[in-house]
Amino acid sequence: MPNTAKTPLLKPASEKTKLALTLLTYILAFSFFVSFATTTYIIYSDYRQGTNELDQSIKQIQSGYQESVSYSLWNFDNQQIKAQLSGILNFPGVLNVYIETNEGLLHSTGNFDKLSADKHAIDLFYRNSDREYALGVLNITLDYQGLYESLSYKALIILATQFFKTFSVSLFILFIFQRLVTARLQKMSRWANQFNINNLDNELTVNKAHNQHQLDEIDDVVTAINAMRTSLKEDIKKREQVEDNLKKSQKKLSIAINNAELGLCEYNQITDQFSGNELFAKHLELEADQLKAIKQPTEWFKQLIAGEREIEQKERLYQLLNGHMERICTELTLRCNNDKIKHFFATIQVSQWNENGLPLKIVFCLLDKTEQVNAILEAKELNVALEEKVHERTEELTTEQIQSQAEISKLKSRLAKLESQKLRYQNQQCLQPMSHALSQLKSLIHHDNHVQAKSLINQLNHHIGSSFTNDTETFDTVTLITRTLSNELNPEDYSNVQLKLPFSLTLDSYQGVLQYCFERTLKAIINNNIFDFKAKNLMVEVALKDDFGVITAQCANIPVAQADVFIEHWQSPSHNDLIILKMCQTILQELFDGDLIVRMASSQETQTQTQTLEIQLQFNINRLD
Repeated sequence: MPNTAKTPLLKPASEKTKLALTLLTYILAFSFFVSFATTTYIIYSDYRQGTNELDQSIKQIQSGYQESVSYSLWNFDNQQIKAQLSGILNFPGVLNVYIETNEGLLHSTGNFDKLSADKHAIDLFYRNSDREYALGVLNITLDYQGLYESLSYKALIILATQFFKTFSVSLFILFIFQRLVTARLQKMSRWANQFNINNLDNELTVNKAHNQHQLDEIDDVVTAINAMRTSLKEDIKKREQVEDNLKKSQKKLSIAINNAELGLCEYNQITDQFSGNELFAKHLELEADQLKAIKQPTEWFKQLIAGEREIEQKERLYQLLNGHMERICTELTLRCNNDKIKHFFATIQVSQWNENGLPLKIVFCLLDKTEQVNAILEAKELNVALEEKVHERTEELTTEQIQSQAEISKLKSRLAKLESQKLRYQNQQCLQPMSHALSQLKSLIHHDNHVQAKSLINQLNHHIGSSFTNDTETFDTVTLITRTLSNELNPEDYSNVQLKLPFSLTLDSYQGVLQYCFERTLKAIINNNIFDFKAKNLMVEVALKDDFGVITAQCANIPVAQADVFIEHWQSPSHNDLIILKMCQTILQELFDGDLIVRMASSQETQTQTQTLEIQLQFNINRLD
């Protein structure tokens, strides 16, 4: 394994002290913030308490001295007034107190040397029975300066003690952090700086705990790092083994592919290029450089397809390229370079999908079968020629015998199909339409309506024959629709029908059953005598919804009254075409997990209210395939 340059994974050990300093800074900052907030709260609480006490003193003075001082002042009792002012001065926080009248300062006591802006005035008045007399104002000066000085001293003491405590605790935490964390991290750093894939045997060790209970988070990290080192060592060994095995497998696979003459090619949707081996290009009569230079390679490959199954195989490739199929395994006839026709056994498979569900990478595998196919074709030609000679000699003698055997074979096949589907027609849903048809036939015979009875018998016979059709030939649904319309309508009416058809919708089985159900749908619209049918009002649409194919036939501009009658006849069918259509519903439900839906949609045409008849044939494509 190549050496890898060592790069420092962590900072040098001399720089590790930054972690301890950062931790100390954060602890001191947070402690200072908490101490400052706590001190602020205590000082503010004491300030509120001090101011409340001063306010309470004013309230007590007003309630206790206002009336007595007013009475003494009215009676000119100066002695009593001095005593009362001295009593007021004894209240906490009172700096001085004096009485002012209209004539000026009358009495005063206290300290007038200290200035204070906080003064409170209490009105003095005397009230007799008739009137009230204003005597003057009792002025009280409060001392807040002492409160402020006390709070400032207290705040300094709290901050100093908190800082000393916090600093001492921080130094102790720093010492413990240095012993328990920083020193061990430095060892881990030195080990990490020396670590690379070439010395995976070097185990990381730090100061080990004395017992299992003393293990901490750093010990867990050390254990995890050592486990990672061991796992990395094992993974490198496994990867080397896998790489060796992969090289051996690739060599064996290359030998097997070359010996098997298998042409491989991968199409990349992003680069829009073919990337194949030399044998793949050789199969197509190309050089490897020519293969890579092809523009729009998928379209180019599609144009190479030839032979009797050209349309079918192109359609399958188209569906695979659009994400509807994952794998194609078939025989291909290709018109290679220089118009050379070659036959291959081909496998085309999606190997990778993009986020939109479309093929991103597609693998093409070609095995040349040209010699084998040509030999088989020559043998078939010789066999056909021989059979023609034998047939010419024995035709007259064996014609009746062949016909008899064919009839017996058909009868045996019909009997086998009847037996295989016996259980299906025992449920109520299947028996009800047939029972209704027989009831209708009985009614027609009872009323001597032999023409309609014969018509109904013929339709029932046709229905029974189509119900057991299980052909597996590949067919195009779009071609089936257009062919049926051209057969059921005259050229003028067919040209007026509105068609909404896709380019193609290829299926692998039950062509006869689907054709029969669609024919009966057209007959129910065209041949009924409930409303007048006009081809210009008919629209036929084929769509693919999830796993279901949907054939829709719409007939517009039907009067409301006639539309209601049609729905009543559909719910309790008495018309022959509607009876058979009801049976077609059972076929679609039983064979294809589908349904046949008849409904009306209202529309407004000029001044006349009309409705649109819609008949839908739904069939599960996966069930068909």
